[in-house]
Amino acid sequence: MRPYAPLLLVLAIPLLAIVAYQQNQRRTEHRLAGIASEIAGRHVDVHCPGLLARLADVSSHAGTVFFDERGEPADFTDLDEETCSELERFAEGKTGVGEDVRVARAMHVLAHESSHLAGIRDEAEADCYGLQRTAFVAESLGADSSSAERLARIALAERAVTAPTDYRSSECHDGGALDLDPASSVWP
Repeated sequence: MRPYAPLLLVLAIPLLAIVAYQQNQRRTEHRLAGIASEIAGRHVDVHCPGLLARLADVSSHAGTVFFDERGEPADFTDLDEETCSELERFAEGKTGVGEDVRVARAMHVLAHESSHLAGIRDEAEADCYGLQRTAFVAESLGADSSSAERLARIALAERAVTAPTDYRSSECHDGGALDLDPASSVWP
C-alpha cells in the first residue's frame, strides 16, 4: 500500500482544490441569486461557469436569460466568467483602484439580466432598468451608498459609449418613461 501513497497524494491535491473551487462557486452563485431574486421579484438562480466551462467559454455575452415560446423567462441566468469573477472579487473586498469600470459593468450585467428574469424581454428596457438597479447590486455586495451610486454612474457612462443601438432608449433618463422612480431626481 505504501508505494501508492505518493500517487494518492498527487491525485488528492487537485481533487481537493476542485472541491474547494466548487464550494466557493456555489457560495457566489447563492449570493448573486439572492440579489437577482430581489430584482426579479421571484426566486431565481444565477449560474457561473465551472472550471471546464471557463476554459471553453467563447460566448460574447456577459449574461443570458432564455425565454420560452410563450415569452416567459427561465428561472435562471447564466453569467460569464468575467462577470462572476468581478462580482465575487468585489464582494470579498479584493478589487482596487482602476477596476471600477469592470466592477460597475459586472454589477450592471447582473442587474440587466435580473430585469430579464423579471419578465422584461426588450433589451433597451432591461438595460435601462439594470442601470437604475446597479447601485442596489453594489450595496447588496457590500458597498456603502455613496460608492454604490458612484459605481452606478460609472456603469451609466460606460453604457453611453458601449451599448449597441438595440440596448438604447430615448426614454432612459431621469423623468423618462423608463424611470423606475420618477419622483426622485437621483439618476441612475
